[in-house]
This record gives sequence, structure tokens and C-alpha cells, in this order.
Amino acid sequence: MDKNLFENAVRMALDEILYPFQKKEDGTYGVEIYADYRDEMSGEGAAKILQSSDPECALWEQLQEWYGDAEWQDKVNLRRQVKELLTVAPAAPFPCGLDEEEEEEVDALIDEMIFWEFPEDHFLDQEFNIPLMLDTGDGNYDFTLNAVYPHWSDAPAEELDEKSSLLWLARQQGYTKEQLVGALNEGDKAHPHGFLESAQVELANLPSSMSCVVFLLKMSLRQLILLNRCIKLQDRNGRNYDATKNPDCGHIALDKKTMCGLFNPWCGGGSVLEIELERDVEIPIRFIRSALPDGSDGYGVDDVYGLIGSAWKDAVKAITAPENMVELERQMMVRASA
Repeated sequence: MDKNLFENAVRMALDEILYPFQKKEDGTYGVEIYADYRDEMSGEGAAKILQSSDPECALWEQLQEWYGDAEWQDKVNLRRQVKELLTVAPAAPFPCGLDEEEEEEVDALIDEMIFWEFPEDHFLDQEFNIPLMLDTGDGNYDFTLNAVYPHWSDAPAEELDEKSSLLWLARQQGYTKEQLVGALNEGDKAHPHGFLESAQVELANLPSSMSCVVFLLKMSLRQLILLNRCIKLQDRNGRNYDATKNPDCGHIALDKKTMCGLFNPWCGGGSVLEIELERDVEIPIRFIRSALPDGSDGYGVDDVYGLIGSAWKDAVKAITAPENMVELERQMMVRASA
């Protein structure tokens, strides 16, 4: 058997069976296994991928599990078509058929030439409801630093701690601590307008001593993989409970249309989620507690409120990772293995 002639015959058969766009510059072929438009990943499945040490690898393993049978069936069909063109088609190069060795060689050549492509983009583009929760240092206090007057406790607003996530958000929106405290001490309000008044109403209607600032977002799995890679750079691992001591992990920019408020994922409660943002929000990723599909970090917002879909906004403007992200990840792996 002349292996070069045999390989050329198999390649010509593949050229006839496959579409021209499936052939790559190096002479191999990419064959995509398509997902049904109704195929969706669950939030639980996405959270498992995002929390793994290698999300890209975890996604591939999941696709292998889901579409491995389809790959096998497509491979069987392609081998059959190639062998038919080699043996029974008009002007077939091997009209007398293939012996066992030649059939095995056809299978081996197809395995070398074909790269089976799982529907990765289908799932990377899938969107999830994400309650992005802040920890600006208040996580070290069990998220109780927003529990000040005029909500159910009697602590005056003047005692608002510097690490309060609500205070961080007020400063990010251009207000001082004194301005926020002045607004909070006025108590509830019937028709709030703007950030200070809506924050005033939000705190006045908070039924819990534990709460964190939460932003309700729609994010693709592609965005979430990048964001959670950045979040892992916090490298807490039990060593550090104070988010203000986290290293730089990049930034995420959110549109001011984002729905925002105080939420308690530990007890399943929260306030009215109606803080009105006046400016786009730029959040240091070192201050993000979690960004996982709703219900993956304690009680879900939808479990508590039963919100309509439009409450979750496609409002992520940019995710900026540190320039030395790969090196930081390498250092983390070294520390973890030490």
C-alpha cells in the first residue's frame, strides 16, 4: 500500500464530503457538532464551571459529556461515507474493496485530519442572571456595617463604618459620608429621587442586620469566566478576610441603569432593591464577594423576590483584567501547591 496515494485518496474523499469552509490552512478539517437552539446550561452547572480551578477545561469536559455520543455517531457516519467513495462510487480508487489493514488506516487518517469542535460558543454566549455582591471590607464584619439608623436597630447613621459597602457606593457616586449620613437620618420617604433619597429608603426598609450591596446583571458565561478568573486573584483561601487588603484584580464597569440595592443571601431577604444610580459604577474586582448565577451563593434574588426578567440588566460595559494576570495566576498556583 502506497501510503501517500492512500492519504491523498482519503483527503479527496473528505474534500467531496465536507464543505470548503471546513478545511483549514494546514490541511486539516474542523467539523462542528451543533447544539440544539433549546440546549441550555443550568445556573448550577455554570457555577460549578466558574468555581473550578480551570473553567475552560471544565467547560470542555462538560461538553464532552453532553456531545460525546454525537461526536461518535458523526465519526461513524463520516468513516462510512469515505469508505463508500473509496470503494463503490463511480471511478472509486479501490473498487475491489479495502482489507482490514486499509480500513484501519482510513480510520487513523480521519482521526488525524478531523478536529471535532463542540458547540462551545453556544454556551459561552448563554446569559445568566447574576447578583454581583460587594465586599468592601464589611464581609469581615458579617456584612453588618450597613445596619444603622433608621432601620430596625437604633445605631445612629453617624456610626456608619468606613468599610460599609453602602458608604463606598455613595462615594463612588460622588457623595461624601456627611451627605449620606444626613440623608439616612431623615428616615423613610414616599417618593425618593436620586441616589441619596433612594439609599435613604433602601436602608429604612431593610429588615435584616446583614446585607451587602448587590447589582442585578445579565452576563454571558464568556464574561463570567473572565470576571471569576479575576476574582480568584483575591487569593483569600482563609488567609485574609478583609477585602481592603486584597491585591489589585482589575475593574468592572457597570451602566447606571443597573438595578441595585441591599440584599441578604444568608437569610433570604433584603430591602426594596431600588437604589438609583446617578453615575456609571466602576468596581474594583478586589471588592467583589461573588459573581455567580443567582442562587449559587446563598439564597437567590429570584427565590426571594420573584422578579420579572427585565430587572436583570445587560449592563456590563467593560471588564478590565490586570495586565500581568497570567503571572499572578501562576504565582497563585505556586502558593497553593506549597
